[in-house]
Amino acid sequence: MRKLFLFALAAAVAGCTGGGPKVDPMSAQVTAADAEMVVIPDVCKSFYKFDKPRVAVAQFLNNTSYGKMTAANTSFAGKSSTKKTSAGVAGVVAAPGAAGIGYVGASKTDTTSSGQVDTYMREVAPKIGEYAQSATENIVANVGGMAIFDRSSLESILSEQKFQMAIADPATAVRAGKLAGVQYIFAGTVDSINAKYVAPDNSKTADTGNAWANLALAVGKAAANTQTGWIVNVEMTVKMIEVETGQVIINNKVKGREVAGGGQGLNPELIAEAAKKAMGEAIEDIKPTLSQRFSPKGYIKQMRGNKTLALVNMGSDAGVNSGEKLEAFEFIEVADPFSGQKSCNMAKIPVDIVISDQIAADQAWAKIDGKPEALARVKTGSIIKRQKLEGQGMLKKMF
Repeated sequence: MRKLFLFALAAAVAGCTGGGPKVDPMSAQVTAADAEMVVIPDVCKSFYKFDKPRVAVAQFLNNTSYGKMTAANTSFAGKSSTKKTSAGVAGVVAAPGAAGIGYVGASKTDTTSSGQVDTYMREVAPKIGEYAQSATENIVANVGGMAIFDRSSLESILSEQKFQMAIADPATAVRAGKLAGVQYIFAGTVDSINAKYVAPDNSKTADTGNAWANLALAVGKAAANTQTGWIVNVEMTVKMIEVETGQVIINNKVKGREVAGGGQGLNPELIAEAAKKAMGEAIEDIKPTLSQRFSPKGYIKQMRGNKTLALVNMGSDAGVNSGEKLEAFEFIEVADPFSGQKSCNMAKIPVDIVISDQIAADQAWAKIDGKPEALARVKTGSIIKRQKLEGQGMLKKMF
């Protein structure tokens, strides 16, 4: 029954993250209300700066012993010999009844089997640190509020300064960030990669005498069998350092899990590919923090349909997707009653703004809903910001 609940939850989440409303903005007229322009107090004009901070993502340090693996297979008519060597696969274990499957430390396996004429050489050299670097870059790009410093330029700087490509020390990261001219730099470590084989349940489902109970058991068993084969777990440490101050803004231990599938025999490529996906899932855990701090912001360029549609200056280049929600803000100047000092007060307007199916690289149409008194506060020029993003890794980890 727990599996049924999780599947229902997955369906509910999938339903909440569907595409946005379909709109035809050209069919909506521009009314007098739509033409109202926001008035920006002088003390609030700094909020209308839209420069994206530049960030660099360094290669992560590989602290695992998951090393380079090679395998050679030479087949002849009716007979083949296979030789595999491993330079160390950390944490690879077999489930009960599958002894001898895993590799721990350097090992060799020789087998003989029948087969067709087939000769091939393959080398598996998982670039663990680069996998983590790419996964982090993907999340930064998805959040959309940061400009990513070119990876090859960063590597060139690190090479010229005789730095290690993988940075673990925040002080070194700060030095590299200053040389690259970035405001923030990501660094981290891949701490462990563990793979375990889980055999599928091939037993016959018992008849409870109740059709619905039988269905629930069958569905639960089917769900459980989607989590069989080689299960790969990854643990990483992710750091984001502010270059100017040297402060570590993010220092999170994150985990990812991926089902590689496959049979009992260890397939190095399968494990490596699953580990790569698990890293992407692990990095998802920092997305809410990044979104809250660096969520892209812009403004409303035009309104139509008596404030039912808004054209915003954020599009696919800012990571905006159909169905995502935006927040609108208004600013007022506030004077201290005693000192007379003026400050800017920012308040969120209680309206729903959803990105439609009309998205370009630098702009998108959104549908607006809300009470009339709230809609009256939204005007052309109003500041908008993408709502805080949530990571997608947690749901996968529940299965």
